[in-house]
Amino acid sequence: MAKKNKSKSTGDKVTIAQLAEEYDVRPQKLRALIREAGFKAPATNIEGFGPKAKYEWDDGSDELKKIRKAIEAALKTE
Repeated sequence: MAKKNKSKSTGDKVTIAQLAEEYDVRPQKLRALIREAGFKAPATNIEGFGPKAKYEWDDGSDELKKIRKAIEAALKTE
């Protein structure tokens, strides 16, 4: 599946939903690809009730760049 050239980053964070739309892949499959590549969802630093980690990254971060490369490599082999 080819990468669509329309990132919908609307601020400081890029979410799994945005990446899924960008790469035309289901979010569930994308999360699995990210985990297989050895990445984890970043911690949210929320105490108490709420998610402890979310699949979202700072736009332009080194980790996001590595994740994009891992996604592209995984999609090429399919």
